[in-house]
Amino acid sequence: MITTPPGKSMTITARYSGICPECDERWQPGDLIQAGPNTGWQHAVCPDPTPTLRAGEIRCRTCYLIHPKGECDR
Repeated sequence: MITTPPGKSMTITARYSGICPECDERWQPGDLIQAGPNTGWQHAVCPDPTPTLRAGEIRCRTCYLIHPKGECDR
């Protein structure tokens, strides 16, 4: 495991995919990752888990997809 001095972090471009221990989301090659203080590699900035909805879109409580307002066909 890589350790870093307190208050410092090493940020690199990922060469392989992995899973961030902070947010449990996957990073892909080319994403920025950093060495966490005690957790190994993690996202340099974790992604926002809530998608941006456009006007008139909702997250369906039946299928969990984002679609225009109205009845779900599932």
